[in-house]
Amino acid sequence: MPERSDAERTEEATPRRRQKAIEEGNVPKSRELSTAVTFLVSVLFLYFYTPVFIENFEKFLNHVLNFSRPGIDKEIAIQVFDFSIQFILRVLAPFFALMLVVGVLVNIAQFGFIISPKALEPKWDRLNPVNGFSNLFSKRSFAELLKSLFKIFVVGIVAFYIIKGRMVTILNLADTDPFSSMAFLGKLIFELCFKIGLLILIMAILDFFYQKWQYEQDLKMTKQEVKEEFKQMEGDPLIRQRIRNMQREMARKRMMEEVPKADVVITNPIHYAVALKYETGKDKAPKVVAKGQRLIAQRIKEIAKNHGVFIHEDPPLARSLYSQVDIGDEIPENLYKAVAEILAFVYKMKNKKISNQ
Repeated sequence: MPERSDAERTEEATPRRRQKAIEEGNVPKSRELSTAVTFLVSVLFLYFYTPVFIENFEKFLNHVLNFSRPGIDKEIAIQVFDFSIQFILRVLAPFFALMLVVGVLVNIAQFGFIISPKALEPKWDRLNPVNGFSNLFSKRSFAELLKSLFKIFVVGIVAFYIIKGRMVTILNLADTDPFSSMAFLGKLIFELCFKIGLLILIMAILDFFYQKWQYEQDLKMTKQEVKEEFKQMEGDPLIRQRIRNMQREMARKRMMEEVPKADVVITNPIHYAVALKYETGKDKAPKVVAKGQRLIAQRIKEIAKNHGVFIHEDPPLARSLYSQVDIGDEIPENLYKAVAEILAFVYKMKNKKISNQ
């Protein structure tokens, strides 16, 4: 991630910013940890695998020497080549397979398994010499340089003291037989590599925690960036307003569709209109199926009139129903009596109308 000014980056990264970073393949990990673990595992593997390698190498030499003749023709050369390839694959394949598996597992262990196609896309800005020159003298490059120098210094000190402790034996190797000398040097090299590997691993673990801290610092945002991100997530205010208007219009349309099904519309002739519906045996109390003020109230009365719904003027009751009951809710107990009297009158008028027909 490119460096940015730390002056105003005081806010923690939002979930969206973290997800975007992951999609781009930008996750907290330490390359040094992968290198250290792989190096240490390879040292241990070679230590225990060396006898197997030597045994196979002896078989290889014996097999090759069996082809030795005064003149080597094309057929023998092909056989030697094929056997050499088989030997290399048989002996070295386990080593490279192990290194590949360890490298993958260490990377997965640091953050988890992710697939990021964006990470494979070419970053043309990295080819910009101006950016490269500025990054060369950045604070991060300076910190990486100090880390590298420190590691070289520490590894050099450890190697010096290990070799210093064996210096007398090393100087006397000239008086020993070649096999003893090779065995000693092999153990010395293993000890040197193993201890240096442990030291590098410890420093790599510290580097991993440093990289996680640096990652969090890089993801931090300014207050303005947080505001802009939330603005993008919520959408443009004009679009949000348009969506709310559409939702209100749809709700109003559904409400108007319920007016013809109402039993009565109670009005305050001009300002309020509340449509009530009651289904015997289903509803505990009458429900408000539509309500509105002014123009909407007039529209409710028009629809009610066109569909033969009874309209009753009762200003106090209309105001109470409008302010106390939401659409789809039952009326409160304190209004039962007043509404019951109106519904009884409505049903009486309906029955009378039916009987007259």
